[in-house]
Amino acid sequence: MEIGQIPARSVRKFTKDGAKELIHEGHNVLIQDLFLFRIMYKNFLKQNINILTRNDIYGTDRCLSFGQFDGSMRYKGEAGFRGADQPKQYVAGDRFVCDFDDATILGPVGPGLTKEGTVIADTVGSPPLVSRRTGVSLAQSISKNGIRPTLNALQGEATYTDKIDVAAHAVSPWNNYYHWSVECLLRVRLLEQYGDRTGTYPTLLVPNKRPSWIDESLELINYTGDIAGLKSGVVDVEKLVVPTFPDPIPQECAWIQDRMREQVTTSGEQNQRVFVARQDATVRRIANRDAVQQVFDRYNIDTYLLGELSVKEQISLFSDAEVVVGPHGAGLTNILYGSDLTVIELFGDKTMATFDRLAESMSHEYRYLQCEQAGLDIRVDAKELEATLRDVLTTD
Repeated sequence: MEIGQIPARSVRKFTKDGAKELIHEGHNVLIQDLFLFRIMYKNFLKQNINILTRNDIYGTDRCLSFGQFDGSMRYKGEAGFRGADQPKQYVAGDRFVCDFDDATILGPVGPGLTKEGTVIADTVGSPPLVSRRTGVSLAQSISKNGIRPTLNALQGEATYTDKIDVAAHAVSPWNNYYHWSVECLLRVRLLEQYGDRTGTYPTLLVPNKRPSWIDESLELINYTGDIAGLKSGVVDVEKLVVPTFPDPIPQECAWIQDRMREQVTTSGEQNQRVFVARQDATVRRIANRDAVQQVFDRYNIDTYLLGELSVKEQISLFSDAEVVVGPHGAGLTNILYGSDLTVIELFGDKTMATFDRLAESMSHEYRYLQCEQAGLDIRVDAKELEATLRDVLTTD
């Protein structure tokens, strides 16, 4: 979150969710993000933390290979966006699962540590994200568990509050639809392949306090092993099973599409034209809704607040979609479930490659509009939007 946006976002948060949620988010921003991450981690802890990188993991004798990937991936952030002069890329590498004996997980979100206290990179993020995600996760551990228990664990001297035999970590510092679906739920793919090969399906550790849509998605994915909530505390894991953190490569995107669509009913006709609204969010709403709605009316585009739909209903809707339009936001994660659709993403003054990359991995047509930033919201050029829709929807 941008610090300068805090006052305006606070007003919207209070209006939308009430004082309790505002106080909770205020604690997260001021204590965890500002003080523990931006000040303590970046200035004092970062240089003293050891990290076992993805390349290091490849070299361990407990690493099992589960498929080659020779391609590169663009960075998830602004540097990787296709509109950049030279989008930044990294080598994602082959898929693997590695297990670590006598490991540690710092609740409530990680990271996973070796018995020596080294951070295992693929429990927190893909290669470009590891440093920041490590800091954000440790900030939550310090906030919930205390600074001394966290630092002791990082030195290989953990004092444990819980114990589990064989487990895999599937929790993100951000409990939203994108991070859960793409970065957590996708880990089931390799964990089941590991179980099929070894006969052991690790207990999947998921957010302990989680919204109902996470439980619904877990029912749909139907993981073969057990599932348990990861609470605050320092967890002794007899064997920690670590799959490659989802980048996500095309094979991973195709897998979750197939797995989730098996559980829903679709019309089989790609005729839905969808606008993903954000009127229930605190940022990136459409400031000039009336002008934009007039364009949508001319092209038979229906507006949806995805928070009002079940996960099944969202999968079904996007499976039948021809065109999806929406501001940058977690609802666009559902383009994973579409086939050969066109995605039109609306940005304010900042672009991100998050859904641009998903669209590329799914072979969707992708367009974007750079819109005017209007405070927390965006103002769409209605003429440019109409020209884009006319272009993508023109048929012979």
